[in-house]
Amino acid sequence: MLSFDHIGIACRDIEKTKGFYLTMGYRATATVEDPVQHVRICFLEKEGEPRLELLEPLDDQSPVLRTLTAVGVSPYHICYKVQDMEAAITMLRGQRFLLVSGPVAACAMQDRRVAFLFQKNTGLIELVENPT
Repeated sequence: MLSFDHIGIACRDIEKTKGFYLTMGYRATATVEDPVQHVRICFLEKEGEPRLELLEPLDDQSPVLRTLTAVGVSPYHICYKVQDMEAAITMLRGQRFLLVSGPVAACAMQDRRVAFLFQKNTGLIELVENPT
């Protein structure tokens, strides 16, 4: 039901953080602003390696700020592709996940819907709808 998509990384400055990954052979997509999620986003890809998403706060309402304040630049979430968003949320709620936000259309994901869920033993996960 869940298929790995990417690892989200909270950062203060996408350009500075991206520089390291570029030296490691990753390629970067264009950076986009998502006013709904209050973040700037850039994806990094490298053949045979996990896809990464850099998330920089867009404003003071960004949920990424809490992580940056507490621990600095660090992994923020793991994202999974799902065929059926509602079924995946129901399944995860049955495993004591709390729906934090969404589902909402995300411009960085070609307007596919995303949702964030949290469980204290797992952390924050993102679901992205990937219908067939």
